[in-house]
Amino acid sequence: MSEDVYGVQTAGRVTHGLLRLGTAMRDHAWEWAEGAKLTPTQGEILVLLMQRKATMRLGEIARETALTAPTTSDVVSRLEEKGLVEKRRAIDDGRALSVRLTARGRTAAKRASQWPEFLANAVGRLHADEQAAFYRTLLKAIRQLEANEQMPTHSMCLSCAHFEVSKYPKRSPHHCALLQLSMADTDLRLDCSVYEEADVATQKKSWKVFVQVT
Repeated sequence: MSEDVYGVQTAGRVTHGLLRLGTAMRDHAWEWAEGAKLTPTQGEILVLLMQRKATMRLGEIARETALTAPTTSDVVSRLEEKGLVEKRRAIDDGRALSVRLTARGRTAAKRASQWPEFLANAVGRLHADEQAAFYRTLLKAIRQLEANEQMPTHSMCLSCAHFEVSKYPKRSPHHCALLQLSMADTDLRLDCSVYEEADVATQKKSWKVFVQVT
């Protein structure tokens, strides 16, 4: 592949690098999936249910994984056939189906969450300040993609009603009012189980401060 396919500017170099990481992640995901007799998408849904620690509706799963409703329904049905999930009518809406892991599903989900270790090991070899800068940059990039409606939204600290952003996190940490936690940039969660979406004005304020911090 020609080196300048994505441009010679920094953005192009970064894009090329991310695409190469994506290739490595896809290869590792399929390698794990073949051994587990699952597909990467099935593994992703198992891990999602494990992260939530609760039942999820089909629509929520579709939204979180950026899958269509028919595809989500098909994948969940396959997992149900394998005995890894259970589908039940939602307690608050008998028309909706909720999904939860079985005991076998929890075991499979734990295994599915381990295949990205190769990537964690590579990131772990970076210096602490490099890891922190990398994570801040990822959060900003994810936020931009969310704003452009090019990826699902996340239950992250920076758009949460309980989050109190700090202008000087190295001297005065960020704070979670609900959990009463002081948080450095590297403590900020991308997917929190107690997340409550903040109003638009509060989100804009938090992100404006976060983006300006150096």
